[in-house]
Amino acid sequence: MLKKSVIAMLLAAAFAGGAQAQLKYVEGADYTTLATPVAEAKAGQVINFFWYGCGHCYAMEPSLQKWLGDGKDASIDFIRIPAFTGNWEGGARLFYVVRELGMAVPEMDEKIFDAVHKDGKRGIIFDKGAAMKFLVENGAKQEDVEKAWKSLAVQQKLNQARDSFNASQLDGVPGFIVDGKYVIGADNNYPRLFDKLNTLATKNAAKTEEAKPADTDKAEEAKPADASKAEEAKPAAEEKPAETKPAA
Repeated sequence: MLKKSVIAMLLAAAFAGGAQAQLKYVEGADYTTLATPVAEAKAGQVINFFWYGCGHCYAMEPSLQKWLGDGKDASIDFIRIPAFTGNWEGGARLFYVVRELGMAVPEMDEKIFDAVHKDGKRGIIFDKGAAMKFLVENGAKQEDVEKAWKSLAVQQKLNQARDSFNASQLDGVPGFIVDGKYVIGADNNYPRLFDKLNTLATKNAAKTEEAKPADTDKAEEAKPADASKAEEAKPAAEEKPAETKPAA
């Protein structure tokens, strides 16, 4: 009886903690929920939509990298998708060509951001020739760049990026999708933004963990009851032959 009371108290505390986490951020005010989740996105995943030419994305980049380094919950799967809409195709293609070439991703992302916003080389996200020249200047071979630029692999990723960005219903960047359904737009309060990402991305995981002890208890409570019935049944079965002998 005492064991059941303790378990009930622990479950109540866990439920209260989960409820507080959910109430920490309010739907409609802090995030919106998509009626149709983004295809192929999964629970515990944070997708960052961005564009190299976006000033807000550039301003957020140092804080984002710091969060990825020591602030992101370990269970979160983080991915970046370039916003592919209107005249942003050049920047999105450059993003995937860098990865297709196997270049150092963090360093190249930083170099592209700096080239666009510090050095005024905006042409690299709009003009194919300028982009190719930039990649060669940073260590890639001309023939490899040309091959990657028109590769089927890059084109497929561009198509997926376009579909994902359209499904997100974001009207600008930077923006985030959590669990494929929670939409979080730009927020200059970076500590709050990243706490929001951690909270929403781990919400479903918390629910799953809370359910496990309850299932375990049911299994444990069932065992003694079954064993007890088996023990009670044995004496009754053994007494029957003794009762029938005198009557015969």
